[in-house]
Amino acid sequence: MRVLTFCPLILIVAAGPAASQTKVERQPILPLSVRAACDMAFAIARATPGVSIRRSTGTFRDETLREPVFGCGLAISGSFKRAEKTGDAATRLRDSFMAQDWTEMPAYGADGTDGTSFAFRKAAVSCLVRGTWDGGADGEPALPPKDWYKVAMFCTSPTFPQSR
Repeated sequence: MRVLTFCPLILIVAAGPAASQTKVERQPILPLSVRAACDMAFAIARATPGVSIRRSTGTFRDETLREPVFGCGLAISGSFKRAEKTGDAATRLRDSFMAQDWTEMPAYGADGTDGTSFAFRKAAVSCLVRGTWDGGADGEPALPPKDWYKVAMFCTSPTFPQSR
């Protein structure tokens, strides 16, 4: 009859030097206030006709910020025609942030024929929204605007600077 014995030495060797050299980076924990801001923005965007939304948590970069920030974000694609009666997602987000007493951060605002950019803050949370689309062009021949738009939004804490 054979007797099997457990050899703890195998576990010690397996968990020895190689395991101590393995570095596992943990993602920071998303503050509840940031999650609540993204939940609010997601609900606003989801109620916009003709959109598809992808939500993510991670590190976000923007040309207006000095460093990448950790937070949550939305990538929204939509149709101006389908949202004609209610407003597109960027317009609805701006209006809703203002209606819920968020403070607009003018240094991050810009509007043009092919897009928009704006940011809001409330307490220790800030959210940046960028909308892009093809607004067409005057000329010979005139190019009509396209129906599609995209909105990228992220929220983070602590708030980013008031000025850029």
